[in-house]
Amino acid sequence: MTGKPAASEDWIEPTPEERALASLDMAMPPAAPPDGLWAKIERRLSAVQPIAVPAGLDIERFATGPWRRMVPGVRMKRLWGKHMFILDCEPGSVVPPHKHGMFEHTLILSGDVQAEGEEYGPGDYFGMAAGTEHAAWSTKGGCRVLIQYDPA
Repeated sequence: MTGKPAASEDWIEPTPEERALASLDMAMPPAAPPDGLWAKIERRLSAVQPIAVPAGLDIERFATGPWRRMVPGVRMKRLWGKHMFILDCEPGSVVPPHKHGMFEHTLILSGDVQAEGEEYGPGDYFGMAAGTEHAAWSTKGGCRVLIQYDPA
């Protein structure tokens, strides 16, 4: 949708053009795709050369590799050495209070984070200085968070 945000930032109102197009779409009967369309798409896709992975590129897949249980409902996976990791938090889980030994960058990738009376979501960032104490935080619906420490 390209309309302007409504009073709540959670919803963007559609433009009049988008409303008209949606009405037309709902008024049209379902149409089957032309014969052979999927075969044509598959032929085009198979003709595309795969991207070569450059030497020295480090790839870490979410579903593979070692995960460590941090606290109940929260698992942690290290990425790129010992200063970057991802947290995968189940709905209702809580990360307990802790003190930061290094500056901590936190980026919410998906889901929600509840911290100090506020709710945060995808794209929200926290920066916590070394030596600061972090209050406990939780998630209502589950979340994935990317964390990086800056050694000083």
